[in-house]
Amino acid sequence: MARSLLLGIASAMLSVWAAVDALADPVRLRADYWCPYNCDPGEEYPGYMIEIASRAMERLGLETDYQLMPWDRAMSEVRDGRIDGAVGATALEADGLVLSDPLGLDTDCFFVTPQSDWRFKGIDSLTGVLLGAVSGYTHDEGPIDAYIVTHDRPHGRVTTTTGDDASSRNIRLLLVGRVDVILDSKAVVAMEAARQGQAKNIVMAGCLEALPLHIAFSPKYPDSAKLVGALREEVAELRRSGRLAEILGHYGLEDWQP
Repeated sequence: MARSLLLGIASAMLSVWAAVDALADPVRLRADYWCPYNCDPGEEYPGYMIEIASRAMERLGLETDYQLMPWDRAMSEVRDGRIDGAVGATALEADGLVLSDPLGLDTDCFFVTPQSDWRFKGIDSLTGVLLGAVSGYTHDEGPIDAYIVTHDRPHGRVTTTTGDDASSRNIRLLLVGRVDVILDSKAVVAMEAARQGQAKNIVMAGCLEALPLHIAFSPKYPDSAKLVGALREEVAELRRSGRLAEILGHYGLEDWQP
């Protein structure tokens, strides 16, 4: 009896120590390069979501391990618990994961070169053009996403790119004429086109409705709820102090909450 009790106490202590160790490990955040939301980990400004997340993790005494990873892989690994969070996910993409409060809004738009007179006028207007998109992205949680899935095949109407720089590659594909139209975040394309010195060579050709963006945490991370709470507190404090406007201003953005 005493031996069983001692074994039970030892087992309980090991569980507690394991939980403490898990909470002490750096929080592993991953996403593909999607600046201004998340940029290069080595840059002075790594993305406003990363800046906010790093400050929030500090509230819990945690470090943030942020690295780039193809989006499809990031979503797979966060579900499996191999990473702790995927940055910039929509609710549909993150079904079954633990979502932070919205940390921004993303408006996805269609882009063409100045030589093109094509404009988005509903899903039927996509017929006859080759659309470039990023594998695994959610754009409207509806007919556009379904269209991409249906037509993303060899010699189809859609071509999707993968990799941790997929958005940048799609811009280059558009500029060299490999695709007719690309679909991606308005903010991301504006920043990346400017970075490539190609802002004048890309024209917006119609947009979809904005979707909230989140950090999606793994349900296998033992303290996901604490991370969500820390983010909520940090955003509220940054907003009260005016610091949120300063952080967003580095990326040419304004507060997503009126």
